[in-house]
Amino acid sequence: MQLAPVAEIRRSSRKVVADSWLERDRRDRIVVAFGSVRHIPRVGDESLSRYYEYLMEHLCFPFIAHFPEPATSQEEAEFRYIVLTLLDPSKHLGDGFDGIFSKASKGRCEITFPLIDLYLPEDCFSFQLIDDYWYWFWNWR
Repeated sequence: MQLAPVAEIRRSSRKVVADSWLERDRRDRIVVAFGSVRHIPRVGDESLSRYYEYLMEHLCFPFIAHFPEPATSQEEAEFRYIVLTLLDPSKHLGDGFDGIFSKASKGRCEITFPLIDLYLPEDCFSFQLIDDYWYWFWNWR
């Protein structure tokens, strides 16, 4: 038996928009990332620091990511990086334009990337956490 998605209707100033249950789940996870606040905060210095703390607590380092997004298996190998850690936005780069930065390696080289620029394989343990962060960062700034 397959359950049909439940739609929630919310009103905006211009139109009525139906949210899928998948989007509501994502929003619920984002609210948890901020400590069960009543609403999802806009991107800013404080909210970036809070999300950074949440990600550092829940991500398993190191993990594989790609930059840019690979289109072929050859590019998948060529664009592969190992993400070592995240950089605290209150002490390093990190703002409402680029968000939280990550420190990654490729061979002996280390490089920093904005977390929103990285592509993770969907089967990666960290995928959902990074995908939720990306969704929040792009939709609440």
